[in-house]
Order: sequence, then C-alpha cells, then structure tokens
Amino acid sequence: MDAVKNMNGTVWVFAVILIGMVVVQSLLFLRLALNFNKKNKVVTKDEISLAAKTGAVAAIGPALSTVTIALSLIVMVGSGATFLRCGVIGAPAWELMMAGISSQTVGVEFGTPEFTEAVFTLCIYGMTLASAPYFINTIITLKPLDKAAAKSAEKKSGPNFMNYVGNAAMMGLLGYSVIDYFKAIPSAAAIISAGITGYVLSQISKKTGNKTLASLSMAIGMIVAMVVGQVVTMIMA
Repeated sequence: MDAVKNMNGTVWVFAVILIGMVVVQSLLFLRLALNFNKKNKVVTKDEISLAAKTGAVAAIGPALSTVTIALSLIVMVGSGATFLRCGVIGAPAWELMMAGISSQTVGVEFGTPEFTEAVFTLCIYGMTLASAPYFINTIITLKPLDKAAAKSAEKKSGPNFMNYVGNAAMMGLLGYSVIDYFKAIPSAAAIISAGITGYVLSQISKKTGNKTLASLSMAIGMIVAMVVGQVVTMIMA
C-alpha cells in the first residue's frame, strides 16, 4: 500500500519518541513501587525476586503469540504504526481489530487504491482512541489502591485483604479472557491441563521449598497445555 509506505518513515519518528517515553515512565514507576514497598513493607525481597523471575518466564509465551499477530498488523499498517501501538499497549489482536473497524467505517478495505494517507491516519487515530479507557481507568483506580495498600500495611493483626487483591484481579482477568475458549473441546482441555499443572507444581514447590520450580510453573503449564491441546485436536480429527 502506497499510503503506508509513504507515511511509514514519519510514523517511525513518533514511535521512537513515544516508546522512549514509555521506557522512562516504566523506570519511574518501578522506582516508585520499590520505594513504596520499602516504606510500607507490602512484600519481601524474596517475593519481589520470585515475582520478577516468574514474570520474565511467563512473558515468553504471550510474547511469541504477540509477535505472530503483529506480523499481520505490519502487513496492514506498516512497521512504524505496529511498533507505535504494540510497543505501548502490547495487544496486536486488539489493534488489528481497531484498524479494521476504522477503515471499514469509511468503506475502505486494506490493500485497495482507496486506502489513502487520510484513511491510514484515521486508522492510527482509531487505534489510539480505543486505548483511552485503559489510561482513564489507571488514573481513577491507582490512587485509591495506593491509599488502601498503605492502610493495609499499617494493620498489625487480622486478615489483610491486599494479599488477595492481586490474585482476585488476575483470576477475573484470565477468566474473562478464556471463557470463550471453553466452547471448543481442545481449548478447554488445554486450559484445564494448564491449571492442574500449575497447581500441582505450586504445591510441590511449597513442600520442597524449590522457588525455581515455582517461578517456572506457569511456563511449564503453558507447554503442557499446548501439548494436550494438540493431542486432543489430533484425536478428534
């Protein structure tokens, strides 16, 4: 598409600037989080180390799927726009859908002569605007949670609800994300096998004190899920 090629260089300039801002912002957030934890003692150093290892390993699987979908997005809106959007949000499937909706709104298909610079700009605007709710939600919810965590840390006895907030949020997010996959038997088998594997490995790591196994439990669960899903698919074929 000529429009994408013509504007790709310009978009890359803004992409580099934006990603640079994101990197700086991430480092500032990390420093604030560590300082907050140092002051309020929400988690221990060992828990921080374990969380970092677990997150690094668990990010490999989603990163590979993100790259795969991003390749399709590059074909549609170019490398600059893909880096601009996926480098900030990290959800190429969502960006791909928003780009498609934006172009279809004006009755233009990707790859056609009607896909001009103006339509390309509209697609980028639509992709950007669709992410606004995430940022608005962050502005609204982070400060109250910050205060709640500080008050919770001051509590000396009794149950501490902040210990359950992260797990509850993750369960809600993952539950919403995978609910549609239960409609297909191979996908349901993969999800269930991943959950069982993760639970068993976490119990083993608690009994043995093997923190490395705990940090790898999610990655191992994903591998088991992929194998089980493929096997069930082959059996049903």
